[in-house]
Amino acid sequence: MKAILIKTFLLLSFFICQSKIQAQTTAKEYYDKGISLFDKQKYSEAAIIFDKASAANQTYAEAYYYAGWCYNDASDFEKAINRLEKAVLYKKDYHLAYQELGYAYKQTKKYEDAIVQFKKAISIKETYALAHKQLADIYQIQGKIDDAIDSYKKSYNADSQNFIVCYNLGYLYNGKAEYDNAIEWLNKAKAIKKDDTKVYNEIGFAKYKQGKSEEAIAAYNTTLEKDPKNGTAYKGMGDVYRRNYKPARTDEALAKYLKAIEFNPISAGANFGLGWCYIEKENYEIAIKYLNKAIELDKNLGAAYTELGYALYRTQKYNESLNILKQGITIDSKSNLSRYYSGLVYIAQKDKTKATSMYNELKPIDENLAGKLLLKINAL
Repeated sequence: MKAILIKTFLLLSFFICQSKIQAQTTAKEYYDKGISLFDKQKYSEAAIIFDKASAANQTYAEAYYYAGWCYNDASDFEKAINRLEKAVLYKKDYHLAYQELGYAYKQTKKYEDAIVQFKKAISIKETYALAHKQLADIYQIQGKIDDAIDSYKKSYNADSQNFIVCYNLGYLYNGKAEYDNAIEWLNKAKAIKKDDTKVYNEIGFAKYKQGKSEEAIAAYNTTLEKDPKNGTAYKGMGDVYRRNYKPARTDEALAKYLKAIEFNPISAGANFGLGWCYIEKENYEIAIKYLNKAIELDKNLGAAYTELGYALYRTQKYNESLNILKQGITIDSKSNLSRYYSGLVYIAQKDKTKATSMYNELKPIDENLAGKLLLKINAL
């Protein structure tokens, strides 16, 4: 009897072992089939097969990783997160899976969770360019510009041929008004991808801000050679003609702004520029139209309120003018022109007390403009 029990136990153990071996073999076969589909970029089909591999072997980290990758590609981020969390559970040093999991969290706007995963990937592989780049993307979204720049540079050090990294560094340095640095990185981006119009627009912006008008216009013209309907380039050229020349080359600026809104009618900056130009040409009613549009598109564009207030003043719409100028001061508490124009309105209304009050507000901000206002007040 004892011998029979031992024999039965051995047979049962044998069958259990064989079953496990068969399951492992099946998981590997599914995995290999999934890789074949993955290599052919048949990601939806591959995801299903990778799931079968992990069902056959529930600790198969690589199967979970590739399934997660495929679900990320399909924008099915909840499934991706589910698979990738299992991948890192069963393989603690899986830097690829941490990066992919971070990406899934990033796409679902779980930014702090994403940061944790990207940092884990980097801790395992310090030169992981993609993880540094993804981390920088989140810092940029969060407005942590210096952190973003630092991470983009680390990504560049690991992979100097990533166009987006170089472009983003140029873009961020433009935002920091560090135009020499911006041009350095934008030139690196241009060397990688010569036909991308975004780069030339950013170079044009940097040159415009440096006061290098002809170089700025040349950069914008390069954009237009590649994309004749690029509204951003036309708007940039309008800004150069409007702001960099003394006196402003108003007719040329006006023509560029008109082209800008032809191709990009929702550009607040181009609509503002048109309004400004029409004020210069004393076409106040037309100016009002474009300045109202600029404010509709960007309610925080303080300069548009100022110019609109002035245009309304010139068309004797005094109450409307004061209301708009007051909004401009709310947006920009140090707006000298909004106070000056408000003073002009009060003078037009022959309200010396309120005009003087506006003078008192203006004097600590712009003594020269305040002096001009005071002369007009004293002439009442």
